[in-house]
Amino acid sequence: MMGRNNKTDWRGLNVNRERRHENLIHNLVEDKETAIFTYNKDLMIFAAMIGYAYNKRLSLSGDKISITLGTYYNTEDDGFIYLLALMENKNATCLKDPNLSDSIKIFEDYCNGGLDIIQDWFRSNPTDNSRVETLEAKIWEYMKSQEGLEQGISNDDLDVDF
Repeated sequence: MMGRNNKTDWRGLNVNRERRHENLIHNLVEDKETAIFTYNKDLMIFAAMIGYAYNKRLSLSGDKISITLGTYYNTEDDGFIYLLALMENKNATCLKDPNLSDSIKIFEDYCNGGLDIIQDWFRSNPTDNSRVETLEAKIWEYMKSQEGLEQGISNDDLDVDF
């Protein structure tokens, strides 16, 4: 499907995040007292989904830190990157090797937007030292806002021709 046996080493492609989020990442991944996520990539996936849910794509502009696509692939988490690209492009050609960099950029942008949103949530609730209450409240708030909405999702316009 994605040229995994191709000569192109797609696993070496970089998935970036901005260094300005390192304090947030430290608190949610590295600090034993406040960590919620086991790995940085787990937080990146969560943040990208938050960015997508709130429709916030923010291009990376600052100093970047990279994780290789292979790191996501090793635990089969690369599927989240492809899923966002498919939802954004509505065309399966985004999964072909020549387009993987563009698909990764979509993920990076949503991740960056999501990290900003998460940071804003924590700023608005500075007394939540564990961060869990804030995340639970915001996820619950979002879920309640989606109740009763007509999704109207149709796959009729999807192009699956490779």
